Amino acid sequence: MFLKPVHANAVRRRVQRLLVTHYDSVLRLIGNTPLIKIRKANPYERISIYAKLEGENPSGSLKDRIVLYMLADAIERGELTPDKTIVESSSGNTGISVAMIGAVLGSKVLVTLPDNVSVERRKLIQVYGAQLVLTPGELGTDGAIDEARRLAQQEGYLWIAQHYNEVNSFAHYETTGAEIIHQLNGKPLDVFVGTSGTTGSLMGISARLKERFPSVKVISVWPKKKIMGLRRPEGKSRPGIYDEARIDEILEVEDAESIAMAQEISRKEGLLVGPSGGAVMLGALRAAERFHRTQSEATIVVLIPDRGERYLSLGEFGGSV
Repeated sequence: MFLKPVHANAVRRRVQRLLVTHYDSVLRLIGNTPLIKIRKANPYERISIYAKLEGENPSGSLKDRIVLYMLADAIERGELTPDKTIVESSSGNTGISVAMIGAVLGSKVLVTLPDNVSVERRKLIQVYGAQLVLTPGELGTDGAIDEARRLAQQEGYLWIAQHYNEVNSFAHYETTGAEIIHQLNGKPLDVFVGTSGTTGSLMGISARLKERFPSVKVISVWPKKKIMGLRRPEGKSRPGIYDEARIDEILEVEDAESIAMAQEISRKEGLLVGPSGGAVMLGALRAAERFHRTQSEATIVVLIPDRGERYLSLGEFGGSV
């Protein structure tokens, strides 16, 4: 699918070895996140919306899955050795995950991060013992990627390159997509809504879901301008793993409406989600409205990437609380 069979099997084996070696560690908490029904924030009785809560991973986001798999791959290939420092660019969540898993593995970690991300995400990375290199916020994630690439050219650094690493997509094909199918417990699936960061989750989950539900519509939510943690995967910002053929529709949303929806979910459902969680719920409700107009029944699944605590210092997100 994303990897040649021999490579895929090697990654699977190495992940299992890591989980056995660290059987009593936080690594065993990665994945198997809950899928819950959205009730009060969904006004359409005939439409079922389910949220996959990736904030329940141990570091608080879906990125734990891909970091576990990418580091397992690097170990299997002999690229990650005890003397190497793992370097990765991030808008926050991947950096937190690399820092957490690096701590378990005993590896040094350096994260390049735009200087305009929330203070919570910076501190979470540092609490796990990782080093931070801040890049100009106006350059966005691209600036952090360029700095990680520059550092990786030096001796002693290993760049796992989430935006270009097919193991990113493979991790979601193996785990997240398979979990959604299992948790639906035989229900049909009409729409899946995800976000556009590295696009790894969309690529992997789309591939797995379309094997089981050939007619499922996969919607990618893009920021019209800027939403923390999301990107428009085009131009220089296009991730190397992105394949638009796996996406059926793109929905654009505004930052302000994403934040308002995230706050509505918190107040109606008791789920503290970040701006990207608000964005995917907007996408789900727009899809639900179409089914409602035709008086159709439908099942929609949204991927909520993380939790909202790490955004509360941002005035536009936490300022009205």
